[in-house]
Formats: sequence, structure tokens, C-alpha cells
Amino acid sequence: MSFDPHTLVDINKMQCIAKEKLRAFLQNRVTFRVGISAFYQSNYRILEEFMAESKENQELVTYYLYISDPPLVKDIIEAFTSETLASLFRTDYKTFISIRDTISKEKREKNFFKVRGYRYWTYLNFQKVCDVIVYLVREMKEPELACQFLVILPSAIVSNLKDYTGFTPEEEKTLYQALGDAIYELPIQSPKIYDHMLALFADDMEIFIVLSTMEELIRRQEKILDLTEKLLSYTAKNRLDLNIQYIFSELNGTEIGIATEILNQLQERKVISPSQKELVLNFLETGNLDILKPLKMNLLR
Repeated sequence: MSFDPHTLVDINKMQCIAKEKLRAFLQNRVTFRVGISAFYQSNYRILEEFMAESKENQELVTYYLYISDPPLVKDIIEAFTSETLASLFRTDYKTFISIRDTISKEKREKNFFKVRGYRYWTYLNFQKVCDVIVYLVREMKEPELACQFLVILPSAIVSNLKDYTGFTPEEEKTLYQALGDAIYELPIQSPKIYDHMLALFADDMEIFIVLSTMEELIRRQEKILDLTEKLLSYTAKNRLDLNIQYIFSELNGTEIGIATEILNQLQERKVISPSQKELVLNFLETGNLDILKPLKMNLLR
């Protein structure tokens, strides 16, 4: 297939037109529909160039990202450089904080990523998130922004963060210390990082002592998360009646408190119903095998 230089010229021309439409929207010379259509049609490089021109341009792109369904802009944000994403995140997070501070404590949303308009960040692939974390720590020297992303990374990635970031021990410590008191929530979220954190902060007695008192809690949480993931993996591949039997067998002999937390998570994920959860708990507490009969009847309803 031969290369047609005219095609490239046409594409470049279309991108320039899209950029002009974005400028026109800022100047109230075109409608909202024209402006957002130009945004969706723009190549990511065009958008990066546009944002670099002025603060107003960046605010416009941020606005379009804010009002769009996250799947529609996933490809755009994943194509952006880490520098662009870090700059966008800084703007978004500072806006979030300034708005949050004007709202009463009872109505405040504590988690940035749960705010509807900012959910597009959670659609970034995890390696891209790690790349932004690295840029924020190394280039922008803003670990307090970088550490915000730790809540949306899977436990498996957080537990091996240095493999995805190439961080030195000092860079990792800087990132975790930026969490403030929330540093102690990190091993609860990702229990497999616990031993690594103990080694990492062995010379910081304040953090090390608190972490060392958390071992029983962390081991318990690790068991809950591991068994929950095992059950979710099985239930995703099998029939409901087999799922219930498997849940019985895996939880039998488990401490009731742990079993309850696991069943709560399965209920939240819609794997089991509230009545099925109660049936399983009743079986675990009494050991009464007669529960299998009403359970099967319940499944047929």
C-alpha cells in the first residue's frame, strides 16, 4: 500500500480546523456543540499543544473531560504524556480541594476519584497511572499529589510498586510519607506491602513502631482479601448452585468475623443475595447440613 502525502496534509488541516473551533468556542463565536465536537475530533497532540498555549485553554479541555463519559475520553487521556497528565491532575485536585473546603463536613466527598466529574482518572491503565506518579515525584516534586493515586491502584500493583515505577527506596518512602496519617491505611488496603514497608521504614522509629503493632490486623485483612479474590474467581466461571457449595466449603472452619466480612463483599459484588448470605452464615455458625435443602430451594426461586 503506497503512502499518499495528500492524506497527511488533509489530516493536519482537519486538526488545525479543530483547534481553531476550540479557540472560537472560548471566544463565544461557535456553539457548545461545535466546540465539544472539535474536542472529540482532535488528535491528542493537538489538544496538548492547545492546552500549552494558555491557562484558559487547559481549563476548557479539563471542562470537556469533566462532562464527558469516561469511556469516551479514555483513549485521549491515555495518549497524553505523563507531563500533561500531571499538570491536569494538579489542576483537578486543587479545584476539588477548594470546592470541598466550602462544603459542610457532613456533605464533603473525601475521595477525589469518587466525584463524578473526575472519574475519568480511574479509566487510565495502571501503568500509565504509575508513570504519572513517577513524574509527580521526580519531576514536579509533589508526592502529596502522587500519593492520591494509590487508592485506585490494585493491591497487586501497590504491593510491588517499585517494579512498576523503578523507584529507589528513598523515592518510595517520600511517596508513602506524603500520605500523612493515611500511611497506616496503605497496608490494610494492600496487605502484601506490609513486610516491605516494615523494612523500608526500619530506621524511622515513629512509623516502624506503629506498623509493627498492626501485624495481626494486616494478616487478618490479607486472609480476607485473598479468600475473597479466590471466591470471586471461582464464581465468575461456574453456576450459582456450584458457587454456593464452593463458598460453603471454603469458609467452613473460618472465623465467623472473617467469614462475615467476606460474605459482605460477595453480597456487595452481587455474587450472593442477602438471604443466601444469611443461610451460609447460619450453616457456618451451627454446622447444620439441613440448611442445604432450603438453600437449593432458594436458588430455584
